[in-house]
Amino acid sequence: MAVIRPFAAWRYNAAVVGDLSKVVAPPYDVIDDAHRVALYERSPYNVVRLILGREADRYTAAAACMREWTAVQVLVQDSAPALYYYAQDFLLEGRSHQRGGVVGAVRLEPFSSGVIRPHEKTLAGPKADRLRLMEATATNLSPIFGLYPGTAPALEDARAKLGAIEALEDVTDEFGVRHRLWSLGGGDTASRIAAELAPRTIYIADGHHRYETALAYRDKLAASRLLPPEHAANFILMFLCSMADPGLVILPTHRLLAGLAGFDPARFLEGLRRFFVLRVLASDDAGSAQLLETMRRSQVTCLGFALRGSSSLYFAELRDPNVMDSEALEVAPALRHLEVSLLDAVVLRRLLGVDAHDAAHDGRLTYVKEAGEALDAVRAGRADVACLLTATRIEEVEAVCDAGETMPEKSTYFHPKLGSGFLFHSLR
Repeated sequence: MAVIRPFAAWRYNAAVVGDLSKVVAPPYDVIDDAHRVALYERSPYNVVRLILGREADRYTAAAACMREWTAVQVLVQDSAPALYYYAQDFLLEGRSHQRGGVVGAVRLEPFSSGVIRPHEKTLAGPKADRLRLMEATATNLSPIFGLYPGTAPALEDARAKLGAIEALEDVTDEFGVRHRLWSLGGGDTASRIAAELAPRTIYIADGHHRYETALAYRDKLAASRLLPPEHAANFILMFLCSMADPGLVILPTHRLLAGLAGFDPARFLEGLRRFFVLRVLASDDAGSAQLLETMRRSQVTCLGFALRGSSSLYFAELRDPNVMDSEALEVAPALRHLEVSLLDAVVLRRLLGVDAHDAAHDGRLTYVKEAGEALDAVRAGRADVACLLTATRIEEVEAVCDAGETMPEKSTYFHPKLGSGFLFHSLR
C-alpha cells in the first residue's frame, strides 16, 4: 500500500525574496550551463544555487545556502503539515492545457515491492551526485513526479473548490508556464485523498535518479542509527497525478548521433530498407513539417531520419511489426513494440554498430527535445544522423512498469517539467 502523508513544507518567503518567478527553476537535469548562469544572475536566492550550484564544492555551498536562508527567513516553514495541490497551466501547439495533482510526503518503497515502479533506467553518476547533495542538505529540494491509474474523487472534489481560493503561490515562469499551489490542509480532506491513493500503484514519471538516491540515503541512515518508521527520511517529496488527467502530455525525445567513424549515408539507407518502407521528403521547412505530421498520423511503428550529406529527409514505416522477435531477442518482450527499443536494437546497434548507453556516455549520442533542433544539427554538419520519434503513450509506460521492466533512457519527456523552488521537504 502506498503511504501519502501531509508534511510541513519549507517555502520561499515572498516578503524577503520578492517576485517568486525570480527564484524558481526547472529540475536540475534540464538546466544547461548558459541557463544556470542566467538563473544565478536572476536572484541571489534562486533555487539553482541549491540544486545545481556552480561552486567547486557545490554540496557544501548548497548546505551553507540552506543554513543562511533559513536563518534570515528567506525560507520559512509552514505552521502545520498539509497536502498541497499543484497545477500547471501551459500552451502546446496553440492549445491550452492544465495538469494538476497532489503533493505530499510518500513513503519510500523498494521497487521489488511493486508499490512504486520505475519506467526508465538510471545511471550511477547522477545518483552519486544527488546523494552527496542530499547528505549535505538533508532536504528533498525538488518533487518526484509520480502517476497513479484512475481518478481520486476526493482529490477531484478538492480541486473543484480551489477556483474560489487564492493560491499560496502563483508564478508564471520564463517559459510561459503558470504554476499555482494551494494548501489542502492536513485534516479530513487530506485523509480521504491519502486513503483513496493508498491502494494505487505509483509509476515514476520523472525523478528516477532522485528516488533511488532517497532509498540509498534512507538505507545509510538506517545502517548508522535507529530510524523510526515515521522519520522524514523514510519519505520523499512527490507530486502525484492521475494517468487520466487531460493535461498529462508526453513528448518524444529525439536522438542525435555524431562522430560515427566511416559513416556512409547510402549504406545506412540500404540497411534501413531491409526493415522499413522509406518515403523520401524534401529537407526544407515544408518537408520537415510534412515529416513530423506524417509521423504523427501514422498508424504503424515509424521513425524519421535526417542524414549528413543527404538533401532529403526520410519517413520510415516498419515493414514487419514482429521484427523485434527475430532481430532483438535480448530485448524483453514487454519492450519490443516500443519505438525507442526498435531504434536502439535495430537501427543503432545492428545497422550502425552503436551501443546507446556507451554512445551517450562518450558523447556520440545526445538527446534533443525539439525536432527542429535535431534537423538543424544535421544540416549544419554538427551531427551525422538525426533520429526522430513519436511520443511514447501513457498506456505503454504503464504496461512496461507492470511487466517489471524499464524503458531505454530518455524514452519519455513529460511536459512541462515540474518546477523546483515551490516546496521543500526536510529530512531531519
